[in-house]
Amino acid sequence: MAKTEGEKQKKEKMQKERKKEFGKLRIEEEIKIARMIEEKQEEKEDLIEIRTVEEIVPRRFHKYSKVFENKELERMLARKTWDHAIDLREGFVFLKKKIYPLSRIEREEVQKFLRDQLRKRYI
Repeated sequence: MAKTEGEKQKKEKMQKERKKEFGKLRIEEEIKIARMIEEKQEEKEDLIEIRTVEEIVPRRFHKYSKVFENKELERMLARKTWDHAIDLREGFVFLKKKIYPLSRIEREEVQKFLRDQLRKRYI
């Protein structure tokens, strides 16, 4: 019986060693794959040609380029006669509750959008 117990322990020890070895091999394989993917990505980035807007946009449209500049986009348009205020009833109280649930990422995007709109003084 002692012999069988010793054999069982020896067998278990060998199995543990094999699992360790297999784990190490698997990690090495994953590292190799990650390196290959990284190299392919770097090759793709090297192939991407960086061009200016003037090179991409046809010359006949260059006169409209100011329309797309950030300075022009970040200004509030002048008030017009059709602009009007939204007058609220006296005693009106805003309800603070969620319209629909948002994920953490969606909430962060909404907060980012609101900060940007406040910075531009749109709201």
